[in-house]
Amino acid sequence: MYNSNNPSNWSWSKAFDEMAKTVNQAELTQQSINHVLNYPGEANGVFMTLSKSQQDDVYELLDQVL
Repeated sequence: MYNSNNPSNWSWSKAFDEMAKTVNQAELTQQSINHVLNYPGEANGVFMTLSKSQQDDVYELLDQVL
């Protein structure tokens, strides 16, 4: 059965638009994490030192914001 929402049925234009949206969302999420946690610019930022539950809390808050 044909499903227009199935990515395999998308046009190239729509596929690239969806990819751009996904990349933009990922970049916004990463930038937000860096700003919220006062990222010092080192290879291992503050986010990586948080516990799994704290990381989940950060993602939950960002999901509500973004």
